[in-house]
Amino acid sequence: MKPEFITFTGIDNWTELYDIHALSLKYPIEWGILFGPKRQGSDSRYPDGHALSRFMWSNLRLSAHLCGEYSRRIMAGDSIVGISPVDIGCFARVQVNHVDPVPARIVEFRNGWGKMRAIAQTRADEFPRDTSVDWLFDRSGGRGEAPTAWPAHPGGDRLVGYAGGISPDNIRGVMTVLEQTTGRYWIDMESGVRTDDRFDIEKCRAVCEAVFGAGS
Repeated sequence: MKPEFITFTGIDNWTELYDIHALSLKYPIEWGILFGPKRQGSDSRYPDGHALSRFMWSNLRLSAHLCGEYSRRIMAGDSIVGISPVDIGCFARVQVNHVDPVPARIVEFRNGWGKMRAIAQTRADEFPRDTSVDWLFDRSGGRGEAPTAWPAHPGGDRLVGYAGGISPDNIRGVMTVLEQTTGRYWIDMESGVRTDDRFDIEKCRAVCEAVFGAGS
């Protein structure tokens, strides 16, 4: 089974809207934007205000990936309204990047912004039984490190994700494993689609062609 979509995380200041629009017309893609109050605009993976404005008005399928102080506040039950640079409610999904996520806290946060889907990360050998969020298996945390094995799909109609060290170089091998699943899933990649720490649309294109075919 093919993934329902691919999330390419880390679109940045140098990403051209025309390029990602063109690829979105051809393949099922979600574009992930990284948010962190101490890194926004200073770290190449965290776009500045100008780039955020372009992306927010793009009508693309977007997900917000909340890191650092944002995720810590959410896990503590605190608000980020006063420090968030954008309206989180505009995103299709919101992912809270925390090593010890509490689904109830993430859902509570999500409900304050709208009804977008919520994502939590897991590093366990099996997906959690909790179904209030979409679980993403990710032991890499953006470092581009591949796991030794992928957890089995939990079954049913659940949507789960797989991330960690996936790139154009190994995508075919990864898919020989993941395509054996009979459940709904997506794949996410960050470091694997960067060149000199800039988002590389050509690497995204290569991944899409390997997964869905060049003629899709």
